[in-house]
Amino acid sequence: MPILNNGDCRIYWRGDGDAQLPALVLGNSLGTDITLWDPMLEALMRHFYVVRFDTRGHGGSDIPPGPYSIEQLADDAQAVIAAARLSQYSYWGISLGGMIGMELAARKPIGLKKLVLSHTAAEFDAGIWDQRITALKTGGMAAIIDGVIGRFFTPDFVTQNTVNLKRIRNIALSQAPSGYAACCGAIRDMDLYPRLERIQVPTLVVVGEMDLSTPEARGQALVDRINGARMIKVPSAHIAPPEIPNEYLAAVHPFIS
Repeated sequence: MPILNNGDCRIYWRGDGDAQLPALVLGNSLGTDITLWDPMLEALMRHFYVVRFDTRGHGGSDIPPGPYSIEQLADDAQAVIAAARLSQYSYWGISLGGMIGMELAARKPIGLKKLVLSHTAAEFDAGIWDQRITALKTGGMAAIIDGVIGRFFTPDFVTQNTVNLKRIRNIALSQAPSGYAACCGAIRDMDLYPRLERIQVPTLVVVGEMDLSTPEARGQALVDRINGARMIKVPSAHIAPPEIPNEYLAAVHPFIS
């Protein structure tokens, strides 16, 4: 199992596919792990060497005391890129993964070719995250899971209760509340707007037509501040891969290919 040490934190990562193909690094949303991308993995591997990692506090990565910072999480991503020995790569992040991508790209790392910021934002009202952290402390993941799933997916998909939805629900419930809360702290404390003008790589902003967490106005705010960025819409709520994997990939693939 590929494990790297970034300071006092072990980060779980893996590379899938032909390492001779163009590299694509994927960043997960809050409350998920690398399996978020499984519905799209086979199709992605036809064109890319796919590198995924579990955000600290999640999945197979360590859970050091929090709160974390977006800077720490971007440090972890850079450590994964170095461990995978990627000289050139594109980065595609969803939600928290997109926030990590903004900080990563603002550092102007050598080798980053393209950036996909999906269902994400540069800042949030701190009160939202303080409330969630409080709920986690008193009731664990079970106290927030229904709200999380309700924001992740469209009402129709939630009603269908498919295998993919059950899988994501179980993954979220399996996360350590302390690790989830520490990442909530990173989102609460960030303000990436001053960093966006430093992003110089081609950037695609993806918004979900039914996304209540990061609606179109949030995506437009990124486009307005990132030089040359453009935006597309997909028929999803906040998390697209489990619900519309084919449509989502078809929308993004022309940009990253």
